[in-house]
Amino acid sequence: MTTATDLIAQGASGLHPTVDIAGARIAAREKGWRTVELDTSSGTDKAHFLDVCRKAFDLPDWFGNNWDALADSLTDVDDTPGTLVLWHAAGTLEAPVRETAAEIFAERADQATSRGLAAFLVLVGDDVNPRRTMNDL
Repeated sequence: MTTATDLIAQGASGLHPTVDIAGARIAAREKGWRTVELDTSSGTDKAHFLDVCRKAFDLPDWFGNNWDALADSLTDVDDTPGTLVLWHAAGTLEAPVRETAAEIFAERADQATSRGLAAFLVLVGDDVNPRRTMNDL
């Protein structure tokens, strides 16, 4: 099984579950990656998720607060050698919101290769129940 630390060491991009948020944080710091803490535990809807993203990614004031604006803005998140997103409490979001968010994150991760952008790794972890998988969320 590939661990979060392995993914960071490999400079991998993608969307993966993790049970080692602390280890991922340390590995990212050691490799010089930007770490973004994305905590969605205090809400369930699209507006909440987009607001959390705006703050966590430090998006501009003119951010459009819609899915297209998020997808476009994430292409500007291009910190070399990579960006680690630690997504806490993804399971608190409504299923359609969570699914669309995951699609946008996966698309941005794919752009790391297809467009030559820096690594973009999203690790989904549940601090309350670390044995939960992406399918549980």
